[in-house]
Amino acid sequence: MDQEGRSMLGSRRTAWAVAVVAVLAIAAGVALVVVRLGGDSLDPGFVAEGTSGTAPEHEVEVQLPIGTVRLGSGAPLDEIAARRVGRDGDGSVRAAGDAAIVPVVWSFRPSLSYDDLLGYPAVFSLALSAGGERTELGEQDVDLHGAVDSGRLPEGSLIAVVAGDGGDLAVEVTYEDQTQTAAMATEDVAPGRAAALYPDGPVSYGPGERCDARTTDGARSLDAGHDSIYCRIEPLTRTPYLPDLGWAEEGRVWSTVDVLVTAPRRLRWLPTGGRYRVEREPVTVSLDGDEAVRTPRAPDPAATTWRGTWVFDSPAEPPDLSLHVTAPMTAVRSSTATDGPATVPFGIDQTFSLKR
Repeated sequence: MDQEGRSMLGSRRTAWAVAVVAVLAIAAGVALVVVRLGGDSLDPGFVAEGTSGTAPEHEVEVQLPIGTVRLGSGAPLDEIAARRVGRDGDGSVRAAGDAAIVPVVWSFRPSLSYDDLLGYPAVFSLALSAGGERTELGEQDVDLHGAVDSGRLPEGSLIAVVAGDGGDLAVEVTYEDQTQTAAMATEDVAPGRAAALYPDGPVSYGPGERCDARTTDGARSLDAGHDSIYCRIEPLTRTPYLPDLGWAEEGRVWSTVDVLVTAPRRLRWLPTGGRYRVEREPVTVSLDGDEAVRTPRAPDPAATTWRGTWVFDSPAEPPDLSLHVTAPMTAVRSSTATDGPATVPFGIDQTFSLKR
């Protein structure tokens, strides 16, 4: 082969080599693009701590027996900066296929003081549902003591990828096996058994009358010395959940009330100065004529202060609430005394109208 032929052959080989390299480069480039897009796309179910940097578009409050969970969701996104979902680099990531990226925030505000909440489980769980798919967001174990003392609310901020366009996004809040569902677009809540907590959590009703532990004329002449003859009816609280009883049936609530009664073991009859001992009968409490489903243990016979909690199973929408309390006591004259009445009845036998 002459020189010209060899030159043409070399040129063709070079051209083919360049073409092959170009094809391989293009192929490699396509492959890299596929890998890069596959690596940077987020499938439904992806969840990471992060924020979109914009204010929530929808907000809703879900009431729990221990407080309020405030939920917010941002406008669905097709893509988001990689750094906002914990990825390296300055680029962005996209939702895979027809999925959507949704920013979600939550915060928790206790509704009662820490002492009131002792014994209540302090854990609730969150989940998202959209496009027929559900994503668990895990349990939130809130520090009630820290929240009450510091005033700093437990909170979280998440980026989640959901199936569909995110228009039907719902957040599920589960507390003690009962789930409430918040539809974010409409800001409506399906509360189930927690319905009695709305709009503001557990509701308290105070007695309209003062408690009087001296309900007989003769009791006005009894001297307790440095002690007291006293009673107090605490506000009655209505809630659908109690730690030891669980959730009330739908359409029902637990009504709880504390009653305190004090009287010394011995008294004096003022007209004569004679000494009397105090005998008492059990304290009874009824609500709208119904007996309690849980009563306190019998007090120590030697105690001078008796406090207990009564719990009633009540309709969620009751008529006017009426609480009747009896705590009969009798002052009995000493066997060595002859002056004054042999017995002086006193104590509580009173009906209280409860007002919100």
